[in-house]
Amino acid sequence: MEGPRPPIDKELGELFQFLNDELRPQNEWSIVSEYPTVFDNRNSGNIRIITEGDKVLSHAVMKPMIIKSPAGLFKAAGIGSVVTSSQHRGKGLSTKNLNSCLEAAENHGCDFAILWTDLFDFYRKLGFELVGSEISFELTKPIADLPPGTTVKETNKISADALLRVYSQHTVQTLRTREDIQKGLEIPNSRVYTLWSGNNELLAYAVEGKGADLNGYIHEWGGKVSHLLPLFSEIQRKQGRNIQLIVPIHSSNLIAELEKHGLFRVDGYLGMIKILNPKFLASKIKRYARALGYHDLVFEFESGKFYFGTEAEIFATDSSADICRLIFGPQKAKEIHSFDKETEEVFEKLFPLPMWIWGWDSI
Repeated sequence: MEGPRPPIDKELGELFQFLNDELRPQNEWSIVSEYPTVFDNRNSGNIRIITEGDKVLSHAVMKPMIIKSPAGLFKAAGIGSVVTSSQHRGKGLSTKNLNSCLEAAENHGCDFAILWTDLFDFYRKLGFELVGSEISFELTKPIADLPPGTTVKETNKISADALLRVYSQHTVQTLRTREDIQKGLEIPNSRVYTLWSGNNELLAYAVEGKGADLNGYIHEWGGKVSHLLPLFSEIQRKQGRNIQLIVPIHSSNLIAELEKHGLFRVDGYLGMIKILNPKFLASKIKRYARALGYHDLVFEFESGKFYFGTEAEIFATDSSADICRLIFGPQKAKEIHSFDKETEEVFEKLFPLPMWIWGWDSI
């Protein structure tokens, strides 16, 4: 066996056929078209494979992303398409590929890695923890009418520049280029709905579905709440089925409006996260704390331990899981540890960090 290693150009055809056979056997499209920024040539150095002869036995891929948040800029490593052929499972091949992806992510300077899975115990052994917040609402009927003079279009043939302008209004976002948006528009089964003014101005957008995943889920959207509610309603009306709307916890105005209409709410997790560069992350958290006026916050990582607190009391732990849950939530600080009152108040203001990954960016 050879690897983990990146594939060479002549192996890509065999690799993509392996992924299609293992992960998308019933689909008419290639997994490459489903994750166009992940399997782009510019990211091929972050693919990891294990081979035997000319056969691919196991695969995983990492995609660096820059997350813009009120707390600052964070570099995240999305990890996905982790698979080993059925004949070679149980030999630790996926673990080897994952560890190689994590090493590459550290070399890229990523603060943390994130992935989406239901194999929680397996990934906890690799240092991942189920954290963060993701709220879903079930839209069973229209809850708002279209504003006068507006129209809804269902088409992927829209201006990437117009979509990017609306997307860029999000307070938490993955930094994207116009090319990234255009690639998102071309993903199979991404049904794009847009709301336009009478002057042909894009007011809001929403995306339902993405390849083989997220069918029946609106995972991408942008615009004012007053425009989003009628757009979501029109999508439900057009499709004639219940639609799940995924919302970040910091979208407080939208959440309040959805709850006002009595929509069923389910609180879930953002994903499984592993801290990769604790010193980098700690320095960004202290910078965020100073911006909020907390100049005496202690947040350090030394010799395998986290030291955190205020001048009143310093705490120490070697549990990255506890720190992950503190930083990303959804638990409050007091639910994780019995802090002194001053430290608890500071942590309740700081954490969880505003953090979110939009659907087109998940891998």
